Amino acid sequence: MSAAPVTVYDNLLASSEHAVLWAFLNQPGWSHGGYSSDQPAADRYFYKHYAGYRKSGSEPLTGEIEDELAQSAPMLANMWRGLKAGPLAGHRLARCYANGMPGGAEGGAHVDSNIPTHMTAIYYPHPVWSPDFGGETLLFNDARDEVIAAIYPRPNRLAIFSGVIPHVARPMSRRCTDLRITLMFKTVPAE
Repeated sequence: MSAAPVTVYDNLLASSEHAVLWAFLNQPGWSHGGYSSDQPAADRYFYKHYAGYRKSGSEPLTGEIEDELAQSAPMLANMWRGLKAGPLAGHRLARCYANGMPGGAEGGAHVDSNIPTHMTAIYYPHPVWSPDFGGETLLFNDARDEVIAAIYPRPNRLAIFSGVIPHVARPMSRRCTDLRITLMFKTVPAE
């Protein structure tokens, strides 16, 4: 067995900050039509875009991504400042958004980048989670024929891995009546 390709930080936020963030992410304003797959026929789910690139790293941006995040979601901008000073030191923000998958919706295996130094940070904001809910994030080898890591969506957990690693959000059971919400920070090296 090789070392896990993911770094996990549990209890990332103070419990009061975690609760406020959960309430913030549950506010209205979700759009529908996002999908996480290399295949266009994947299930669609809900999403909220906060800052940065919407589709690819080649699209033009207007202004600084951190400024955009501070305007659209000051709470998330504050969280980003903490990540930039800690687990994501040496990186700059490329994109910040949230996904909301209802029970029964399936993600598809995909990569977030083709550059190994681009990182994906997934925050799991739920106040409680059960193994019966499903919704794990699975990471695969390059051939996509072997699971190399499984990330349980433990409340208040942050997982960071290279954006070139194929990964998928597994379906969530209908036993959970909430959306499976994840908050994403996509980053690139600061230089």
